Amino acid sequence: MDYKTKTALILPFNGVWIVGNGGRDPLTNNHNRPDAAQNQIFAYDFKKGKKDDGKKLEDYEAFGGQVISPADGVVLQVINGAFDVSPGERDRSVGVGNAIVLDHQNGEYSLICHFKYNSIRVKVGKKIKQGEVIGLCGNTGNTSEPHIHFNLQDDQLMYKARALPAQFTKIIVDGEIQTNCEPIRGQLVSNT
Repeated sequence: MDYKTKTALILPFNGVWIVGNGGRDPLTNNHNRPDAAQNQIFAYDFKKGKKDDGKKLEDYEAFGGQVISPADGVVLQVINGAFDVSPGERDRSVGVGNAIVLDHQNGEYSLICHFKYNSIRVKVGKKIKQGEVIGLCGNTGNTSEPHIHFNLQDDQLMYKARALPAQFTKIIVDGEIQTNCEPIRGQLVSNT
């Protein structure tokens, strides 16, 4: 898909995180496969390291980390009542876990998922600014470990939306500044 992101996007976090899934190739992105949800085939998962054996949520550096808005937008949907599950468990009944849908007012919508239980700080209808803290990273929904899931889509409704490639306007990838970048699995990324 030849698509240029209209929204000026930053990464949905501060500091350096690892791309767990990203890119347009199934080898670097588990979301990019034939049986995946159509709104998520270009999705990103961002994570951090872990200590000890990773059996407790607190072993994961990402757990409780601040999630920031990737761009200006209006909050269209908030799911905030899903409970965090232990690492290795998955709550498929609430697949996205705690989540926010943002309308960027240009035909692009951001879906950000797996927030920590009851940590979302914004309400439906609120106008938010890029970089504003919107919640904390958790382990809710269909997830393997605490991480931030982010995808861009063409509709506010998850079941109806189709995925849009998301290029981050200007970020640092493995220590080098990149523009209009789609990072891939294994890369270390941060905002400039």
